Amino acid sequence: MGAARLRRGARVGAMLAALLVAGAAGAGERVPESEIERIFSGMTLDGTYANGSFFSETYNSDGTIRYHDPDGADSGEWSVKDGRFCTFYENAEGACFAVERDGANCFTFYAPSGTSSDAPLNPDWTSRGWDTTLPPTCPKAPEVQL
Repeated sequence: MGAARLRRGARVGAMLAALLVAGAAGAGERVPESEIERIFSGMTLDGTYANGSFFSETYNSDGTIRYHDPDGADSGEWSVKDGRFCTFYENAEGACFAVERDGANCFTFYAPSGTSSDAPLNPDWTSRGWDTTLPPTCPKAPEVQL
């Protein structure tokens, strides 16, 4: 095996290990507010909405977003507020979501049913995504790519 391939394999393994160790929340557990910014800052997340449509979103460390889906692209800002992951866009509405971990590299986003940080979650998820640098552990991998 070549040196470059070994380095790439080691890098992917280290990143996966970091995700496993960094995420105190286990599968099906809400990601605590204290971890949300650290997890998503600098990440590009590929994902699907509950209706099956695909999206890709980059959460830059300066709090800006770059969003893409089959219909186009948008920019905006992301933040963490009251235990929720918030995304707001220039040309579309945004919202704040509770985040659950679904395996080592899958994040499921739920719209809370109220405004308080401990409001119960709506029973149906709105979107699900994974860090593009690692193999996804979500129940359904993307069928469409940009």
